[in-house]
Amino acid sequence: MNERQILSLLKTGQVVFRYPLKVHFQEGAGDFGVSVPKRNFKRAVKRNLLKRRIREAFRLNAGRLGGRSYDIFIYYVGKQVEDYERIDKSLAQVLDDLAAR
Repeated sequence: MNERQILSLLKTGQVVFRYPLKVHFQEGAGDFGVSVPKRNFKRAVKRNLLKRRIREAFRLNAGRLGGRSYDIFIYYVGKQVEDYERIDKSLAQVLDDLAAR
């Protein structure tokens, strides 16, 4: 996703929150983006670890959308590094909510 797409999604899209993820979405081409704030995680190693965990959880759970196409931007709001199981469970719940809409 480029900056223009992200800003448009944040402005006009809907939001679902499941700790530690805040997910902005709208019907669209199926673009996907992830952000982990530098304010909460100063070391790039931790930010990259969280982004890898979120991307992997999305890859494994993308089938829950049932073939529907959404532009999705995931923002990590947690203050500490959560384990993969917690991230996976939160993202699965969010994707189930999207599929039910």
